[in-house]
Amino acid sequence: MMQIQYIPYIWPLIVSAFISLSLGIFVMLKRRNSKGALSFILSMFVVTIWSSGNALEMASVDFGTKLFWANVQYFAYCYSPLTLLAMCMEFTGYDRWVRSRKIMWIAVIPTIILILVWTDGLHGLMRYDMHMDYSGSFPVIDKKYGPAFYIHALYSHSLNILTWILLIRAVFFKNTVYRKQAVSLLAGMSLIVIPNILYISGLGPMKRFDITPVFFGPAGIIIALGIFRYKLFDLVPVARAAVIENMDAGVMVLDLQNRVLDINPAFRRIAGYNIRNIDGIKVEEVCEKVPGLLKTCTDRDIVHSEFVINKDGMPMIYEVFLSTLNDNRGIPSGRLILIYDITQKKQEQRRYLEQQWKLAVTEERERLARDLHDDLGQVLGFINLQAQGIRKELANADIDIVSQKLDRLVHVSQEAHNDIREYIRSIRNTEVLTKDFVAGLIKDINSFEEQSGLRVKLDIPSGYTGEELKPDIRINTLNIIREALNNIRKHADADNVYMGFTVSKEQLCVTVEDDGKGFDIETNLANRYGLNIMRERASEIGAQIGIESEPGKGCCISLEVPLDGEENKWK
Repeated sequence: MMQIQYIPYIWPLIVSAFISLSLGIFVMLKRRNSKGALSFILSMFVVTIWSSGNALEMASVDFGTKLFWANVQYFAYCYSPLTLLAMCMEFTGYDRWVRSRKIMWIAVIPTIILILVWTDGLHGLMRYDMHMDYSGSFPVIDKKYGPAFYIHALYSHSLNILTWILLIRAVFFKNTVYRKQAVSLLAGMSLIVIPNILYISGLGPMKRFDITPVFFGPAGIIIALGIFRYKLFDLVPVARAAVIENMDAGVMVLDLQNRVLDINPAFRRIAGYNIRNIDGIKVEEVCEKVPGLLKTCTDRDIVHSEFVINKDGMPMIYEVFLSTLNDNRGIPSGRLILIYDITQKKQEQRRYLEQQWKLAVTEERERLARDLHDDLGQVLGFINLQAQGIRKELANADIDIVSQKLDRLVHVSQEAHNDIREYIRSIRNTEVLTKDFVAGLIKDINSFEEQSGLRVKLDIPSGYTGEELKPDIRINTLNIIREALNNIRKHADADNVYMGFTVSKEQLCVTVEDDGKGFDIETNLANRYGLNIMRERASEIGAQIGIESEPGKGCCISLEVPLDGEENKWK
């Protein structure tokens, strides 16, 4: 029959047991599916056994009752280091070890110790020479420790030290957003381990009594702070070292004041920031070496952008994605920045565009060859008819008429010869088609000025190259402009020529004007072969072409080419 008496000293132990039990029940009911929750629940239940068993041992009157509750406490003595270690391993990214069945081997020695405790009367390996000591405010069991006890103490505190090391690394040697959670765990565990070490070593304030269970309540409160305030089980950094730390993409977390909360090694390498301590560091300091990245990180309106860094003389292209981080109430609490190296992707895209370009060049050559064949056939047919007329006139000896027709024949032959030379030049001039848009445009303008003696006033936005244009758009636009210049050279009798460009994300607008003699659109458009070719080319690229002209008022040709915003990013 157990004999229990009331002692006021048991209240701190009862309060401590109540707190640890409540925390274990709360997490079991509300957060049991979270990472680390199971080991936390077991830890709280184990320390509850420790503090409640200690209270009952203190309140017991006879030796047998005290010994029973002292033995019960060994369940906590033996297994609390295991549950605390498992919880901290899950929190610090070693959860794969906890999931492995090999983890059960670390419970072998505590289990053996527990068996030795309950059979202590047979061998005395744990405790011996046990008797009641009535010299204090309440009776306690006085004893001497056997060799197995020191094995137990060494093993248990080795596990505690390992747990300490894991948490200290998380607090002082890893710059993560989880530092506050790690501090909570470290402080709570220290309140459990340090008093026990002091008691075993004889350095505690009470020589006859283990005050460790008294600290379970404060330790539980500190850990509870990590649960409720810092969301210990909502932000457990599971396998962070294997994922975030070692991933190739750069990751950075900012708060609403643009202070850096977390940053992985890949982001450091990209930004060229090598200082490990990020406490209180602003994003301006981290990204100061990369202005393009800094602008992206500080502009709240940007959610996606690209920037270029020259490394060892090679341009490296990076893509940035930004997203808002919200708390559980949906209120913005920070931002997440992800950086990906897309240099290889861009190189593949460039190679693909070059292949498209070569294909477009081949098609254009075939089209030019076809046009050359058709035009040459028409000219030769006309020469044939004129030659037949000359022969007939010679037969009738009408020398004057023959002379006039010979002059006309020579004129047409010269025009045909010039056209053929221009076609051949266009076909053979691969350099024009392989350079950028503006280089080809300048070459055509120079050729026009050399042949016509006219100067072209070119108005094009500064810095625009047109290299982002699709190959078919680039070639057809150049050919439309070339045809417009040819028409001015052949028919306009102009004194001035103007060419203007306007560019936006939606379209490219080109205007070619002259102050020549003009023509009547309604009566002449259908008969002008060059204008019809321009309309056909514009239709191939989905463009709109406008022609405005009146006799004596020159001509204005406008071309509106629709563009895809992703393909034309020039601003």
